[in-house]
Amino acid sequence: VQYNLSIKDVARTLRENNNDTGGRIVIQNGFEWMVQAKGYLKNLDEIAKLVVTTKDGVPLTLGDIGRVEMVPAARRGMADLNGEGEVVGGIVMVRYGEDVYAAINRIKKKMEELKVDDVDVVTTYDRSELIEASVETLQHTLIEESVIVVIIIGLFLMHFRSTLIMFIVLPLTIALPFLLMKLFGIGSNIMSLGGIAIAIGAMVDASIVMIENAHKSIHKEEAKKGAPLDNSERIAVIVKSSQLVGRPIFFALALVVVSFLPIFALNGQEGLLFSPLAFTKTFAMTAGALLSVTLVPVLMIFFVRGHIIPESKNPLNRFFIWLYHPLLIYGLKLKYFVIVAAIALLAFAVPLYEKLNWEFMPMLDEQTMMYMPVTPYGISVDQSKALTQKTDAIIKSFPEVATVFGKGGRANSATDPAPLGMLETIITFKPKDQWRPGMTREKLLAQMEKALQVPGLVNSWTYPIRGRIDMLLSGIRTPIGIKLYGKDSDGLQKVASEIERKLRDLKVTQSVFSDQASAGFFIDIDIDTQALQRYNISKSLIQEYTSAAIGGKKITTMYKGLERYPIALRFEEEERRNLDDIRNIQIKTPLGFVPLSTFAKVAYRESASVIKSEMATPVTFVYITPQQGMSVVTYKEEAMKALADLKMPAGYYFEWAGQSEYLESAMKKMKWIIPTVLLVIFVLIYFALGDMVPTLIVFFTLPFALVGGLIYIQMLDFNMSIAVIVGFLALLGIAAETAIVMIVYLQESVDEMRARVGSAFNFEDLDAAIYEGAVQRVRPKLMTVFAILAGLLPIMLTTGVGSEVMQRIAAPMIGGVVTSAVLSLLLIPIFFELYEKHLLKKELKETK
Repeated sequence: VQYNLSIKDVARTLRENNNDTGGRIVIQNGFEWMVQAKGYLKNLDEIAKLVVTTKDGVPLTLGDIGRVEMVPAARRGMADLNGEGEVVGGIVMVRYGEDVYAAINRIKKKMEELKVDDVDVVTTYDRSELIEASVETLQHTLIEESVIVVIIIGLFLMHFRSTLIMFIVLPLTIALPFLLMKLFGIGSNIMSLGGIAIAIGAMVDASIVMIENAHKSIHKEEAKKGAPLDNSERIAVIVKSSQLVGRPIFFALALVVVSFLPIFALNGQEGLLFSPLAFTKTFAMTAGALLSVTLVPVLMIFFVRGHIIPESKNPLNRFFIWLYHPLLIYGLKLKYFVIVAAIALLAFAVPLYEKLNWEFMPMLDEQTMMYMPVTPYGISVDQSKALTQKTDAIIKSFPEVATVFGKGGRANSATDPAPLGMLETIITFKPKDQWRPGMTREKLLAQMEKALQVPGLVNSWTYPIRGRIDMLLSGIRTPIGIKLYGKDSDGLQKVASEIERKLRDLKVTQSVFSDQASAGFFIDIDIDTQALQRYNISKSLIQEYTSAAIGGKKITTMYKGLERYPIALRFEEEERRNLDDIRNIQIKTPLGFVPLSTFAKVAYRESASVIKSEMATPVTFVYITPQQGMSVVTYKEEAMKALADLKMPAGYYFEWAGQSEYLESAMKKMKWIIPTVLLVIFVLIYFALGDMVPTLIVFFTLPFALVGGLIYIQMLDFNMSIAVIVGFLALLGIAAETAIVMIVYLQESVDEMRARVGSAFNFEDLDAAIYEGAVQRVRPKLMTVFAILAGLLPIMLTTGVGSEVMQRIAAPMIGGVVTSAVLSLLLIPIFFELYEKHLLKKELKETK
């Protein structure tokens, strides 16, 4: 006002004095000389000396009417380490599809090269540690499984050379999937290694049956001959025994492979998660099947020689025969009682299933946590800093915590919309052996939750990877949430607040909070058009003062080499601190200087500062964290009861999101995937056995395997999840394989008895043949069962990173294999006897 200058006058001065122009070229002495009129501002002194106007012949510069100084850009974020004060933080993003572990190692190497003496670089989150820990866990499991499987085979056969076959075959069977992983570009991670881990026992089943059958055949032929076989006779017996069981066993392993193929039909998050496991398990089972019918027969010719210990002289075999003999005898006598008892057991599984809690996936312990509290919307950078430092200090006070890195807001990036109230704290823990005695992750989290009762904050906990995935897929950063759709932001906020109030009263709720988007604070400048007309000015002039004088609008840029410095124009802080200061800003008009309040109403207003929409409809979120151990499905059921009387205006509705959304999506696919796999299994069983009735016997004994799986996951207090369903799918193939082995031996025994007795074959001969095929051939069945269990039990005993998911897959397989084995040893001989007696009666009737 003193110098009769407006904002536009100062802005014009800056723009007109900060530019380079060209005058094309001047030709001299045969050369082209380019003409430049240099005018870029080089430093603050040049800016201060720019002349805006003259008064009484005296130039008036920018330095005369204001301060020219270098200031930091407006901060939209901050970072803190361990609650000790501000730090500069950096986050490295790896390109999609890149090898994360290799990229991290290259980054570490580069950081060593860039190290500066007076700067400390502290790593607060390192995903390579999680990768190494998870891979190491499964590598140890693979080694343990392999050793246990070989030991079991040695104990049952008591033949060192035969055990050497497994020493050769097992490493090859494990190595082939790794080669195929390389070929298909599948990385080594929890799920891919887990696929091999859960397949180890099953993938050597065919080799076990081939070796055991060769032992049995050699012993039988030597008993007939009364002397050891010569080399040519031994080879002939091995070849014949391999041909006898090769086809059905190959199909049995194919069943295990096929039972897992539906995993490939999953898409979305569950498809990405389980496809590496499905690939590697398929590779492992395929390798096991191919090696069993190609390499194993050849190795048996070289190694199955010397003294073969009869099954009856092996104390382990004798024990199981002694145990199984009375069970089978009484089972065949009381066959209808056994059938009714089995059906009752199947009925018992129904309430077990109904009691199960559901979740999408078990939480993977990432060895780090992410604390993401909800803050009052619109807090300043100073308040964000204070809250972050306070919460970080509280978390760091726990002796189990190694580092705490908290950040609020965002970096100077156009792609990150995080407000200052969005706090994210990465908590890295010390190794478990440095924790207080008896301390668990659940107890520690509960103690932190109690300690972090800070006024104005609503606590929320997740894992770094889990949280990022949830936010990217659904925008929900808690395990479960509600997406509320409606007509306008204010109406949505009212309904969301009511939902929050109702859910907060539930005992099953740990924390619940709705979006605070409507809590934005505004100073509105409502321009009066008629007042502008009286002073012959436009709205753009008022807006120029708003954006430049109050907001600090960028006018031009100063260039210094590669550096760029925006030149902004702004009033002093004391002239724009509150409503009165803003109202009194002097606007230059043709009639002189007039306060802003003449042309506009300036007032405070609270309204939505963020507008979210999905499917072209306004939306807001309610974030929910259930109590620890509570499944999202059970929570959803309880929450729906609480929201039953919720009244919403017309046009408003809500949907559940987060893990419940993922689970519903996956279960829709499972409704057609599971019937499809059952149909394919039925077809393969028929191809393996070549007879419809034995096929039906095998197929209808499969549900009994599911009973054991349900019982075991109930004993372990596991929730039903996609991981558990994957385990049940794998169990179907294994149960079918076990049943096929039993049918093959029963049929072989009956055929041998018929060949030996001829037309005099009667019911007594049938009973003897079934007894022979069941009791005297119990060894191969138990070897396959124990091999599968030995391959799975180390997973259940593992407590390292990644064990949570793998245990959910292995648990139903372990329980199901046990009940499948027990019921197959009883039910299949009973059903098979009933079928064979029916055929024999028909045969004898036709003969008469």
